[in-house]
Amino acid sequence: MQLSQTCILVVLMAMLGHTLADISCKLSIEKAKIRASDSHIRIRGRIDIDNEDCKPTTNKTKDVTTQVLLKSKKNLSFKDANDVVHSGNECTITAAWYNTPDEYRGSKKSTQVFVPLRFVTDVKCNKDNTDTASTTTAVTKSRTRTRRRTTTKKTSKKTTRKTTKKTTKRTTKKKTTKKSSSSSDNSNEHYSGQATFFTPNQGACGDWNDNDDYIAALSGSLYGSYSKKSSYCGKKVKVVNKANGKSVTVTVKDACESCDKTHIDLSPAAFGEIGDYDTGILKVDWYVY
Repeated sequence: MQLSQTCILVVLMAMLGHTLADISCKLSIEKAKIRASDSHIRIRGRIDIDNEDCKPTTNKTKDVTTQVLLKSKKNLSFKDANDVVHSGNECTITAAWYNTPDEYRGSKKSTQVFVPLRFVTDVKCNKDNTDTASTTTAVTKSRTRTRRRTTTKKTSKKTTRKTTKKTTKRTTKKKTTKKSSSSSDNSNEHYSGQATFFTPNQGACGDWNDNDDYIAALSGSLYGSYSKKSSYCGKKVKVVNKANGKSVTVTVKDACESCDKTHIDLSPAAFGEIGDYDTGILKVDWYVY
């Protein structure tokens, strides 16, 4: 009788110890940069993992709590799942979730992690009462941008007038040639290469997408600098499978660092419209509108 009670006690202690060992994870992030969407918070910076035993969670995982400690030189501002604005240069995000940070842009120093808002249980920042100041700053920036755009428009008008005066001195034939050249420059770009598929999240263009969206990522050589939004963002691309003639139209939303110039990376939904997932790589023609 005593032996059986002792065994039960040992089992209970083991179960309790196992549960306690699995609930605590921590990510400390220096020089943090944050961007929030309706579904996730993306955090980039120097990320230190406190507990190497923590494993990525799934929707079925329970009893896992992660503290994400953020520090930044600049003020961070973002909304949680309840549309509550949080701000400060030091924040703590608590979530019933865990995931291993991953590299981006091919650098070990550049790491990021995506925290699903539905798993966030608490957010605290050291300047959570300065929402009004944040709003005022945003309005000021908006006004500044509007002024810059207005100035640009005025400048372009002056340039157009000067060009028109010069053009009138030339013959009709020269005018016709110029128009023809201009329409050629604005025609569709055509590339012949390959198509693959990827798992979307927040793309280089700044928007959040998922597997069901009809989007594409272009090569770095076409996209340009990652420090600003590319002129290709939002453009439509028609992709045609050479093997079966099937086509799909997608919107440029991201950049593919590992792709060469003629390689286009598609969302799973778009790829499935023109080929089989088992194939993995398709030979395609694609046209940018």
